[in-house]
Amino acid sequence: MIPFADIGVGPFDTSWLTSTLILTTPILLPAVGELISERAGVLNVGLEGMMLAGAFFSFWAAWATGSLLLGVLAGVAAGLAFGVIMSLLAIEAQADQIVSGVGINIVAIGLTTFLFDEIFGARGLVELDRIGLIEIPGLSSIPELGELLFDHDAVLYFAFLSVPLAAFLLYRTKWGLSIRAAGEFPAAADTAGVSVRRVRWMSVLTASAMAALAGVFLALVTLGIFRQEMTAGRGFLALVAVIFGRWHPVGVLGACLILGGADALQLRLAAREAVSPEVWFVIAALAAGFAVHLVLRRQRERKVAFALSAAVALSGIVLLASSPDIKLPDQLWRALPFLLALIVLAGAVARARMPSDLTLPYRRGEG
Repeated sequence: MIPFADIGVGPFDTSWLTSTLILTTPILLPAVGELISERAGVLNVGLEGMMLAGAFFSFWAAWATGSLLLGVLAGVAAGLAFGVIMSLLAIEAQADQIVSGVGINIVAIGLTTFLFDEIFGARGLVELDRIGLIEIPGLSSIPELGELLFDHDAVLYFAFLSVPLAAFLLYRTKWGLSIRAAGEFPAAADTAGVSVRRVRWMSVLTASAMAALAGVFLALVTLGIFRQEMTAGRGFLALVAVIFGRWHPVGVLGACLILGGADALQLRLAAREAVSPEVWFVIAALAAGFAVHLVLRRQRERKVAFALSAAVALSGIVLLASSPDIKLPDQLWRALPFLLALIVLAGAVARARMPSDLTLPYRRGEG
């Protein structure tokens, strides 16, 4: 029998799958929190700043106290503090939510850069012990798959567990019904006795805490160090994942896995001398699959999309057959997740149905 570890082809092996799970986590955590916030009607563009605050303050607290647990708590508390600011601006002052979120990002970048220079600027590289892995008894011993799926840290487990928890919250609880009502028809929710203000506050704070936890994951789990602006746009990728996932937990999980997989793939392809033939195969397969999807859905009005998909599929087949020695710039591979995000936004936004009152402030009595 062929072992699972040998089934991987080219860059698409078990190491890539493991990296995909790890790199998906700091996108999935803020995306699930943002999903709850947006379903309640608040667009939290400040995820990037909250992640950065969580990363820095968790690193600083863990360094100052020697306790990783206190570091985690400090990071989440920092994210909640920014969440309070976001709630005061967007819910209480009814300021523009996008402008408020951008302002939070700018403040977080400036604050963490200043504090890092003041505290650690003269100390050189400061590296901390990282949060250890947790082997799930029984499951971690499964041949080949155990180490891949069941030998990770607690934050990663929580990130993937948050998806079914969010689905249960939104669609199986009274509180979830209140959240969805606050984002779809807040006047009706208010008439039914639901405090739209309280629901939106709790939703924004949830998104803030989960974004901060993603920052904790970067600082104390994957790296053990802090670098200025180390979140590298993952907060914005989380916003894209919510749109791509069409405001549903399962869809958000799929979108995050795609973005995390692209991030893991670019790390592997950037180190190769030439593009692997398997990459051309995957490109051709995805393009052909999309073209077939358009045909089956009978979306005849999207002739340009079909023609482009067919052309890409044909080009991928030709490149796979010829296997040319092509070396692409490292910068192009590093931009792969963000290029994918742009493609997703271009194709998904027009068809997605967002919560009807998203970004709109609610004034009681205006029904």
